[in-house]
Amino acid sequence: MPKAASTPLSAMDRALKILAASPVSEAELRRKLRQKGYPDLLIDPVIADCRKRGYLNDELLAQDSLAYLRQRGSGSRLVQLKLQRRGLDSALIKAVLNTEDPECDLETCRQALREKLRGLKHESDWRKRREKAFRFLTARGFKHNSIRAVLSEIDWRAEFADAASAEQ
Repeated sequence: MPKAASTPLSAMDRALKILAASPVSEAELRRKLRQKGYPDLLIDPVIADCRKRGYLNDELLAQDSLAYLRQRGSGSRLVQLKLQRRGLDSALIKAVLNTEDPECDLETCRQALREKLRGLKHESDWRKRREKAFRFLTARGFKHNSIRAVLSEIDWRAEFADAASAEQ
């Protein structure tokens, strides 16, 4: 436990410094304050006060994180995993994901695939190119039915023929 850090004012100061650095969830703030040695008797009122003042809002954090992760090309599964890692409630995560347009996951998957295909032009075998694209999209957290739908939109043999003729 830190020296002279067991006062409500010092716990609030530490919480405000943490919140000023970056947005965090209630669970993350609680964990960081515990790591600094503050007891739960001080942490609980600090978190309640931060929530009351609007400094902590897990729902807004989840919505902002969803938008950011989608912009970066992440699928629903990866978004869910990253939000869980931030300590957000699973019901909140599900609610935020359900507010999203169902086509969003499919469109994000298409965009990620377009970007990946530019990097796969060197692959001479269309089957390997398709397998690498599938693994890439799976790693990005897209659902298998979304991946299959997006991959089926491409004529892989024609795509391969276009790439082969471009190299000649």
